[in-house]
Amino acid sequence: ALFQEVSEAKSLLEQTALICQGRPFYPAVLKQIKLYIRNDLRRLDVPPVELIAQSPSRDPLEKIMFMTSVGVPSVIYETVKNLRQARGERLGACQRKFPRLGIILLYILAFLELAAFPLLGAGTIAGLGVKVDPTRVFGLQSILFAGLTGATVLVLRIIEELWQQSGGSFNVDAALAQMVLGLESELDERTENIVNFKMNVGDDDIPRGY
Repeated sequence: ALFQEVSEAKSLLEQTALICQGRPFYPAVLKQIKLYIRNDLRRLDVPPVELIAQSPSRDPLEKIMFMTSVGVPSVIYETVKNLRQARGERLGACQRKFPRLGIILLYILAFLELAAFPLLGAGTIAGLGVKVDPTRVFGLQSILFAGLTGATVLVLRIIEELWQQSGGSFNVDAALAQMVLGLESELDERTENIVNFKMNVGDDDIPRGY
């Protein structure tokens, strides 16, 4: 879903550059694309339901369609439609399915399991009586308890990492940052070109639409 959304975002940037370049609202369109990347695409830490529940007046994609469509939808409409579809798939994939209560119950289960091991070990020693050296049994039990504790903590940490929406070892934060790096660089370059053009020519020499 992320690969599809980033590809559609790049297509939107290219189309706006071809269609809107030289028009007065071109800088505003680039600004809305920046806002979309910064406040939506990269916000993996925000619950998807909050992002999709935002008012259309705060949606950068809605503003882009409004600026580029006068009377009838422009060719950008289809790209924005595909981008919104990819965005919905990404939000659906990132939506947390496992509740926080489940993580708490898993920790309680792990605590009960580890707490029961010493009690069962003590009962085993009492049942053996004097037939076996207790130190040998305790040595074996300590190794088993250490292995059980390590495996339990490792499984719990992996489950919690998978449960987190962002910031974990198994999430896509790094991959997403790498994917949008080129897109953000191109946006900055196009915005800087507009500013440099306005600074290097006089107001009377600026073509109509800048």
